[in-house]
Amino acid sequence: MILWNLFLGFLKVGCFSFGDAYAAIPLIRDIVLSYGWLDEEMLTYMIAVSGSTTGPIMVNLATYVGTSQAGFIGAMIATFAVVLPSFLIMLAVTAVLPKVIKNKYVQVALRGIKPSMIGIIFATDAG
Repeated sequence: MILWNLFLGFLKVGCFSFGDAYAAIPLIRDIVLSYGWLDEEMLTYMIAVSGSTTGPIMVNLATYVGTSQAGFIGAMIATFAVVLPSFLIMLAVTAVLPKVIKNKYVQVALRGIKPSMIGIIFATDAG
């Protein structure tokens, strides 16, 4: 049962967390505390440790919580669950992109975006 809860809990984090990993902390906090996997103090420590190590905070926290609750298998399941939504989205984008890129409206938009991106790159490099 713990493995299923780890999977569902961190799948929610992966599905509903967008943007910076710090934006996901309230959702991670709610899920971790509701299941009783960590207390408030330990969660705060783990956020600090996850932020100071390499890698995304969500992945680091998922791996730690999975390990603390169900060992190596728990770590694998929690980590897999938190990255699964992003992986599926990337698969869908790569499947659809070749068809979309041929659309004439997309081509027009890209012709307008390219010079803008070059300008942004030069502007940030000059600073």
